[in-house]
Amino acid sequence: MRFGDYCKSKAGVVLLNAAAMLVLSIFLLLLGNTGAVIFLIVIVWILVLGIFLLTEYFFRRKYFQELIMVLEELPQRYLIAEVMKPGYRLEDKLYWEVLRKSNKSVIEEIHKLENSQKEYKEYIESWIHEVKTPITAVQLLCENHKEDFTKNILSELDEIENEVEKALYYVRMEQVYQDYLIHPVNLKEIVLSAIRAEKRHFMQCGFQIDLDMADTIVSTDEKWVEFILKQIFSNSMKYRREADAKIRIYVEEGVKQKSLAVEDNGCGILKEEISRIFEKGFTGKNGRMENNNATGIGLYLCRRLCEKLGIGISCESEKGECTKMILTFPDSDYHKF
Repeated sequence: MRFGDYCKSKAGVVLLNAAAMLVLSIFLLLLGNTGAVIFLIVIVWILVLGIFLLTEYFFRRKYFQELIMVLEELPQRYLIAEVMKPGYRLEDKLYWEVLRKSNKSVIEEIHKLENSQKEYKEYIESWIHEVKTPITAVQLLCENHKEDFTKNILSELDEIENEVEKALYYVRMEQVYQDYLIHPVNLKEIVLSAIRAEKRHFMQCGFQIDLDMADTIVSTDEKWVEFILKQIFSNSMKYRREADAKIRIYVEEGVKQKSLAVEDNGCGILKEEISRIFEKGFTGKNGRMENNNATGIGLYLCRRLCEKLGIGISCESEKGECTKMILTFPDSDYHKF
């Protein structure tokens, strides 16, 4: 609260007191009082009024400073009425009561929205699990009747399953803490599992895979990391070169961290687009020209899940040469005990 603003708010009080002083002075003068007596009364009046206004200013400023400090420390600022002091003035108490009633209404609406979103997410998750059953059934049928056309069907089913899996992880993203367990895992085994899951796609795309890593122990959740790797593999296959497509997977040891690098020799990413590839819905020039089905969700999901798991994710790329995705796992003493 600035003093100038406070003075402006009290302009009416000051003008009223000035008018009262003028009327009193005229009245006293008509009663035969001397100018010195009237002047003394006016000076005392001004002093008392000034002390009152200054005192009130300092108390009000302190009150609002404390209120702002409480507001800044609150993680959910709409709960300010629940923790603020009502103040000593009647209008403060009335404003506080109005604010509390308003906040109560806001909180009720938030709870309604949260419940609605929870029900919707539960329905989507249930639907995803249901739709996986016929996908698995068709995959088994195709595996048991191997023909050229069934290979194409299996390829399309893999695409459907990948999109369904994206939807499932997207729904679970905010409640990731309910569905993951941080513990020591062998990073090489996770990579091999992700490669096996995408084996059919790798073979269809003619990819060569160079796995250059030893057993590496990190503390993370294997299921979520495998999903992240599959999204990275999927992008490498979408934006591969026509011939001699390759992926090299290796580990880089750093200071108190281990980095898993997935490097392909695909079409690469424009330098000005690298900083945006993890944004939701961003597809870039490659996505618009080479893959009209790109949604820009895969890498966005990877970034969000990495944030939840405490994993760093970054990208290095040369247009027309290569793209290198890096997952950085912080070194943890957890697996040493």
